[in-house]
Amino acid sequence: MNDHIARMLNDAEERLHDAEILATSLTGGSSSSLLLILALEVLLKAAQYAEFGRYQPTHKYLDLWKSLPENMRTNVLAIAAERFAGHVDLTDVEALMNDWHHAFTKGRYYFEIYEGCSYAEQRDIGESWLARGAPDQEAAVRFHPMELAAVTEGLIVAIEGK
Repeated sequence: MNDHIARMLNDAEERLHDAEILATSLTGGSSSSLLLILALEVLLKAAQYAEFGRYQPTHKYLDLWKSLPENMRTNVLAIAAERFAGHVDLTDVEALMNDWHHAFTKGRYYFEIYEGCSYAEQRDIGESWLARGAPDQEAAVRFHPMELAAVTEGLIVAIEGK
């Protein structure tokens, strides 16, 4: 593994570690999830760099994912599914990548999602959503934490194998 890929992998692993620490705090916020998603972006770019000697400067995770060779994507998903067997749904990776992109670009600014609503209206929207059983498809932001952990782990293994 060349130094640049090692540096990228280390950066992603530091963010994963920081997210783990942050997740144990009492804030209940989404900051740890955003760090996990940022680690995903770094790993996708590291995988591109490992394959092509360069990476795309974008936050479009689906584009980054699709640019990887089919055998690498298959390997990443196989590792992810094996390590998180029975706990993840990786049947629609495109939707996951799009949700993570949305979470990273929009979910880090909740005040923008609810712009035009009063704080009371925002609270009412949230309480109504919870009362309906918090259906994933209606969430303003979807993090898919188990799938995110599985894909990041699959990417780490694939990159380390280069």
